[in-house]
Amino acid sequence: MKNNSFTILSFITLIIMMNGVQTQTLDELKEKIVNEWKSLSLELIPNQIQDTVVAEYQRREWNFTQEFEFSTKIENFNDYSGKNRTTSIEGVGVITFQSESDVIKGAYLCQFTFNKSAIITLHTDELVNAFNQLENGDKPWVKDQPRNVTTLAVPVFNKLANQFFIAYDLIYIKDNYLYMGEVDAFGNEATQTQPPKGLCAPLIPLNDDVESLSLEELKEEMINGVWSSMTKEIRPGRDANNQLTTIYITRELWFPTDSTFGLKINFFPDQGNTNSQMELEMLGSLIWEGDASSVVPGAQFAQFVVDQLYLTPKNDQFTANFNSNLPQGVEPFQTNLKANMTAKDFPAFGLTKNDVIKENDLVYLRQNRFYLGARPVDAGRPYPIERRTYSLADDLIDPEREIFSTLLIVSYMLILINI
Repeated sequence: MKNNSFTILSFITLIIMMNGVQTQTLDELKEKIVNEWKSLSLELIPNQIQDTVVAEYQRREWNFTQEFEFSTKIENFNDYSGKNRTTSIEGVGVITFQSESDVIKGAYLCQFTFNKSAIITLHTDELVNAFNQLENGDKPWVKDQPRNVTTLAVPVFNKLANQFFIAYDLIYIKDNYLYMGEVDAFGNEATQTQPPKGLCAPLIPLNDDVESLSLEELKEEMINGVWSSMTKEIRPGRDANNQLTTIYITRELWFPTDSTFGLKINFFPDQGNTNSQMELEMLGSLIWEGDASSVVPGAQFAQFVVDQLYLTPKNDQFTANFNSNLPQGVEPFQTNLKANMTAKDFPAFGLTKNDVIKENDLVYLRQNRFYLGARPVDAGRPYPIERRTYSLADDLIDPEREIFSTLLIVSYMLILINI
């Protein structure tokens, strides 16, 4: 019996390893998507108004059926309280799957056609006035009054009469979390020719609420993993001229103790490129600041203080750029060689040797997902406390924990077999 158990264990382990490198098929995704989904918390959405990008907050609900129909309700808010709505959008239609994403394996591009209904409600006088200015004498919009625009023209959105709303997105499912496409740093949504290049914060099943971790439970769980990006993350950043731009990064975060952290951030030129341009490594202290359950049940406020900072340029161009205007006391950089930048002047990053890098953040752990707070839309740091976004960034996962959990299930199965 022991030999049979070993054979079974080897076979199942092989299957696990194969599944770990295979991506889900479209048929598998279509089966998994049939459910009701909701936002894990209020989501931070950048919105460009003329030359300024402002923060908006969003709550989403999606329902998918086996007939490839969907219904959705999307509420937008002007602050993180979740009380001051600006717009509400409700719709019903069909989802058409297209090709697999060329940058996120296992994710599939899709088209949402709101051919059954599209209802918009405006909740502020400012928006009502803006919509009415473009109505050309048609029926005026009224605050808090829903309007069915399924076949009506909506000039603000460049929607013509008898034309359905169409949205282009992607769908990805992992571990019972549903992901859709991320917007860029300016809030621009995907188009047919410019599909999404990243994943936004996940949706969870409508009735999949879990018991919140206490602070001590959170501390215990987080130090047992190395938390990594699932794919390249889309973030607001600054270019060489200090202009807002979209950047692409991956993160790797770990906690040697419940009061210390390590973080590596790699920067990429675009979502499809696998060659990092540079890597930042930070080691520092973690100061717990209190309960954040009013934002997300089980989340905690914490301040990250960087004690050590290292920079590794990953290609010759970046090395040359960093070396072009070196401040006094900084040795020339070398490609792929880690340089200690702790307590040194570094104008390229807007840092002086006397700066103390601090961030006031959120810390949240749910199942095999670890979250920090979303970044401010202006690409600055969440410091001081007033600059917290009170929303969650993309989730990080611990791959080793996933494998370990699966092996525990396999071991339990073998115990039952031996019985």
